[in-house]
Amino acid sequence: MNQIEEQVILSGTWLYDGTKKNEVHVIKTNYKPGSGDYEDEPKVRDDQFGTFYGIHVGAYSGEKTFMGGVYSSVKEAKEYALTICPSVNWNDYE
Repeated sequence: MNQIEEQVILSGTWLYDGTKKNEVHVIKTNYKPGSGDYEDEPKVRDDQFGTFYGIHVGAYSGEKTFMGGVYSSVKEAKEYALTICPSVNWNDYE
């Protein structure tokens, strides 16, 4: 069995309700969990190892990492982050 690895590669902040500052992070991982649903096609149903990116809203602790799916590129992950954190400002490093 492969070991799951995660790394924060991009962080930013956004305003919840226009007033409360919150963190948001793009996480690089080598694991994408499958749905487990036998009616789904294998690429959706089965767990996969590779290079993937997810979003974590709030302070990153390494627990309950992803919120809203796992993506195949940083660009896709950032686009999703904009839908849930519309005022996000990413830190300068990438």
